[in-house]
Amino acid sequence: MYESKISQKLAELRTAKGVTQEDVAQSLSVSNKTVSKWENGMSEPDLAMLVALAHYYGVSTDVLLGIGHDEQQSIRMRIQSEFDGLDRRSLPRKAFEIARAIPETGYKIFHNNNQKQNDGGIDFPPVANRSCLSIPELFDFAVSTDDINSAVMLLPNRSDFAWLKNADKQQKIADFFEFLSKKDALSICYFIHSNACPIRFTADFIAKNTGIAEETATNLLDEFCKVGQCHRTVAHLVEGDVTIYESYGDGLILSMISLAYERMCGANVYQYFFNHNCKMIGGK
Repeated sequence: MYESKISQKLAELRTAKGVTQEDVAQSLSVSNKTVSKWENGMSEPDLAMLVALAHYYGVSTDVLLGIGHDEQQSIRMRIQSEFDGLDRRSLPRKAFEIARAIPETGYKIFHNNNQKQNDGGIDFPPVANRSCLSIPELFDFAVSTDDINSAVMLLPNRSDFAWLKNADKQQKIADFFEFLSKKDALSICYFIHSNACPIRFTADFIAKNTGIAEETATNLLDEFCKVGQCHRTVAHLVEGDVTIYESYGDGLILSMISLAYERMCGANVYQYFFNHNCKMIGGK
C-alpha cells in the first residue's frame, strides 16, 4: 500500500541530504543493493530499519510512510538547495539574501491579506529549544521558550568592526546602555511596548500606569526620544501646553533587551550547541 510512497520518499531524502546509496548503506550496515531495492520499490525496510532510516534522515516514520508531513524538513531541504555548490566566500551573501527575504515576503503576504488576519492569534515554535551555530563567516542563534522567542544572525562586515575602536561611536553606544541601565527604564520600555499603552501618551499617563514618579517618567521618556523610536511634541490646550510623546514601539530596543535577558537570565552558555567559535573581528 505504501511501497511507492516509501521508495519515492527515500530517494528524495537521500538526494536532499547529498549522500549516495553507498553512504546510506554504510551508515545503516546494509548492502548497496538493499538500499537500491528500497528506492526502486522492489522491497521495503522492516519496522526496525524504518525507524533507523527516519533517524538517519531526521524525519518521522509517518513522513517515510507518506501519511504525515514534516514541514521543518521540507524547509531545510529548500534552504540546503540554495547553498549547494557555494564556496565559503559566497556563504554570507546567500545567508543575508535569505534573511532579508523572510520579513519582506512576510510583509507582502500580510499586506495582501490584511483583511484576513484575524485568525485567532500567533502560532509559537516548540518551547525549550535553544540552538547556536558559530563559524567564522556566520553566527546564528535561535531560542524559543515561554519567555524568549527570537532568532538572530550576525555576519562579518567590511569594516571588520572597526567602529568599536571609535571614541565617538563608543560614547553613543555607552549612552544607549546607560539609559537602559537606569532604574525604572525597563519598566517604561515594558509598558510602552504593551498593548495597554496607546501610540500617543503623556508622562503623567506613563507614571500612573507604571507607579513611577512623573518627574522620573518625564526624564526617562526624554532620554528614550534620544536613543529609540519615540518622538516628542507640544499640544497647545486651553488649560496650557502639554508634552505629548509618540511611539509605535522599537523592535531594536525590544530585541536587545530580550537578548540581554537570555544572556543573563536564560540558560547558561554551555547549554547551547556551539559548532565553532565566533571570531569575527580580525577574521579577514
